[in-house]
Amino acid sequence: MSKAKALHRLMFVIGVLFFLLVTVQAPAQTLNHKLDVELLPTLKMIKVQDKITFPKDSPRKVSFLLHKDLQVTVLSPDDSLIVLHPATSDESFTEYGLSLGSQDQTATLLYSGVIYDPVVNDNSNGLISAEGATLFGSTYWYPSILDTQKSFDISIRAPAEWKTLSQGQLVAQEVNGSTAITRYKEIYPQEDIYLVAGPFKNYETETASGKKLRVLLRKDDPPLAQSFWALMPEYIQHYSETIAPYPYASFSAVENMWETGYGMPSFTLLGPTVIRLPFILNSSLPHEILHNWWGNSVYVDYQKGNWSEGLTTYMADYWQQEKIGADTAYRMKTLSQFADFVASNPANDFPVREFRGRHNSSSQAVGYGKSMMIFHMLEFRFGKEVFEKALQDFYNTNLYQRVSFEEIQKSFEKVTTQNLSGFFTQWLDRKGAPVLELTDVKLMRWLDGSHATSYVLSQKQDEKYDLAVPVIWKLESGEEVRQLVKLTEKSQIFTLVSRSRPVKISVDPEFHVFRSLYTEERPATISSVVGSSQVHFYFDGNDGGAQQFVQTWSKSIEGKSTLHNVGDSIELPETGALVLVGDKTAFANFMKTQLADQKFSVSDTSLQIDDQSFALNEHSTVLVTRLKGKPQQPVIWVRWTRDNPPAEWAKRLLHYGSSGILVFKGRPVVLQSSWPVTESPLQRKM
Repeated sequence: MSKAKALHRLMFVIGVLFFLLVTVQAPAQTLNHKLDVELLPTLKMIKVQDKITFPKDSPRKVSFLLHKDLQVTVLSPDDSLIVLHPATSDESFTEYGLSLGSQDQTATLLYSGVIYDPVVNDNSNGLISAEGATLFGSTYWYPSILDTQKSFDISIRAPAEWKTLSQGQLVAQEVNGSTAITRYKEIYPQEDIYLVAGPFKNYETETASGKKLRVLLRKDDPPLAQSFWALMPEYIQHYSETIAPYPYASFSAVENMWETGYGMPSFTLLGPTVIRLPFILNSSLPHEILHNWWGNSVYVDYQKGNWSEGLTTYMADYWQQEKIGADTAYRMKTLSQFADFVASNPANDFPVREFRGRHNSSSQAVGYGKSMMIFHMLEFRFGKEVFEKALQDFYNTNLYQRVSFEEIQKSFEKVTTQNLSGFFTQWLDRKGAPVLELTDVKLMRWLDGSHATSYVLSQKQDEKYDLAVPVIWKLESGEEVRQLVKLTEKSQIFTLVSRSRPVKISVDPEFHVFRSLYTEERPATISSVVGSSQVHFYFDGNDGGAQQFVQTWSKSIEGKSTLHNVGDSIELPETGALVLVGDKTAFANFMKTQLADQKFSVSDTSLQIDDQSFALNEHSTVLVTRLKGKPQQPVIWVRWTRDNPPAEWAKRLLHYGSSGILVFKGRPVVLQSSWPVTESPLQRKM
């Protein structure tokens, strides 16, 4: 054994012995950090003096994590510090043991060093550079102590032209020569301490209630700042009225150095491209503002499941679609994404309660999508007023605490006075989704002229659910009748009695129930292709652009990729999605056959969709449909002009997952749609 290995093992033993001596900490104690921070951007360095005040009756021995490149000493004379676990090559932190003396409940640490985790594929744990500083909890730029929350008082010294930002109340800011000094104070328990700084262009205003609104950009752009200001007050007021008053003194939209989309307490950190996307104002912005309630003031107990993303998606992203009357389409899209990325790949499925965070499309379909639908079903069942009262109770009861779905259940049970254990258990602890079937629709006419129509609703999955299923009838008179039937068994008979003769029955046509969609219910989309467990790429091996497109997409899909070098014909696989890449006559002829029942045609020079014509040499196009006779196999044809470099364009297309028709003129999209769905196994005409 080498001397280095022997030393490492000795330190490990010391660490174990140290832990055995430590009194078990009560979970989520609140420490106070008084931080004096100096940023040295050209050196990529930070210098910090941190006076930590521990709660009364805290253990006298604690361990903490600190960035591995920071050198730390203890200044308080009665306290001592040892290394418990040196950082390995895979770790960004060193673990230390701190022994408090007998004098008081405080310890003062002094540490400094370089923090620079290079950005790779738009990922970094934090860095300091001449362009700016972005430091997260995962940077370990301050002592991170397990199972504790933090209040803090932080003073930051930075170059005079820099602006600095942390959560909490802005207490003071001044410029003294070449140094800007800014102080923030946060008295309420926080999960992490964030620090962002840089040579920002600062735009400020205030809401009517005195909340400061800031937009921090890396170059002058007053119209962009104004576009954020125009919507921030509306969103903050809406959630303040719906849930509780906004929990922070300010809200800021900050341009990061690399592409991010993060929501921190009192600010959102958006990448230079993301912050300028026009749809961000009606999607990411309300989502990140709402996280100040869900996740950043009522905290997530991740060991018991991440509830905040589903709830935030429902009350922000879904709410935006609801305002413009697109809520039904959004629910269908959510169910389609689950079908594309989870149901088609059962190995990707897991219960909602096991969701911790998004790391791919399948985890997003469960943790964001399925979870969002659970909250929708609660509101659909109890109504908006009761739904909001339950969430208000949940918020006020659990402010600044780490909580789980269990606390959400308690609040809904309290407000509704119902036992909801069955509801939460079936949706949170089981994989998959119910599969509905409509059969045996029978119409009878009575002597008095009225009609009785019976039908059978069944659940085809293994274990039954308790479901409230909407059923919509169209009558000969033009009237629409809505039923809400309780489906609690594997198969049940239901009846509608009406004066006018029914002409059509539709089971859950507006997608209020989280369930498995039939292929016939949903249009073919890009997501249905990239979510397939098998993806077959067809392209000309001599076409460099096609090769770039295939390489990019094959890295992005979760299923198995198979490459086919094609000539004049296409050999169809038995299973899996088909991706036709490039301008080939064989592809055009194949799609003409597959889209024969749609308003579509293609010639050597143009392509027609409905009543619109598009010149092939001016437009990049994406067309998705389902293989005739095999609807479980989607097929997509992608072709592009020189305005859209194939590798970059391939990445962009992944952001249009819910589309089945895309036409670009240059870079902008001029047509975004899907082929219409005309039939469903859950509908019957009579």
